[in-house]
Amino acid sequence: METAVALCQLNPVSKKPEINFKKVESVLATYEGKNISLFVFPEYFLYGILRVKKDLRVAGKNFRFWVKRFCSLARKYDLDLVPGSFPLFKKGKLYNTTVYIDRKGNVLNQYSKTNLWLSEREDYDINPDPPKVFNSILGKTVQIICWDLMDHHLFEEAVRLKAEWMINVSLWTTNQTGDLMRKRGRAKKRYPISQSSKSLDSIIETRSTEYNIGIVFCNIGGSHNYITLDQSTEQARSAGSTQIVAPLDCVRKIVKNRKEQVLICKVPKIKNHLSDHEIFYGRREDVKNNYPYITMNKKHIR
Repeated sequence: METAVALCQLNPVSKKPEINFKKVESVLATYEGKNISLFVFPEYFLYGILRVKKDLRVAGKNFRFWVKRFCSLARKYDLDLVPGSFPLFKKGKLYNTTVYIDRKGNVLNQYSKTNLWLSEREDYDINPDPPKVFNSILGKTVQIICWDLMDHHLFEEAVRLKAEWMINVSLWTTNQTGDLMRKRGRAKKRYPISQSSKSLDSIIETRSTEYNIGIVFCNIGGSHNYITLDQSTEQARSAGSTQIVAPLDCVRKIVKNRKEQVLICKVPKIKNHLSDHEIFYGRREDVKNNYPYITMNKKHIR
């Protein structure tokens, strides 16, 4: 039996949460009655990129307000929903946070970003808690956000939790932003957009194979305009690459460009593919047993 999933590679309007919320509802309404079980939106989709501390804190204090509204949408349209990510202010700290909402309007999971992007580290706090596994419509699932893709510890934890799927909401771009330039210096060369997108495709597929796990990756589309710390207008150009991949070609569907679009994919059950991949390569067993490092340490002790 297959599950229809919609990955919404769309562009949020900066600092306009009501407009972006309505955009989410418009997409859900457009596809109503087409038997799509899960909709996923990109990182920062509710507010766009916010860089002013006061704006971030105000947004973070409204986290529960927006979660309740997204829960209402999930109930209204009878579907599971990952509404991207948005700020959460909690106990004096600010987190970049995503949720998974089921068709009854229940929040099944909440996750805050662990591996913060370079320019995010001035604005957000690191999530100290590991991801949790929960039962989504796809199966045993964990959630991560964007640059978390580069943290192998999160994947190892997902394997130990016996996760079958990892959902990654992202705002992954191809250009060096002004904020990053001021902080770390200007890059020596300009690299082609196609190179960045191919690299991202490669990273996602490698992670899926390396850790024997299905990956749902939803990026923004087009170019996102936002206000930087010095109040200038900046543009973040999408790397595209929204996709669903799983080991042994269980499923492999990728958008062809970086434009705004909705990718619809029918996802089969993944369990047998993961089992066969494990028979061939034993990656989950190695992670669980800390191979080869535990063997190396024992030999060293002797």
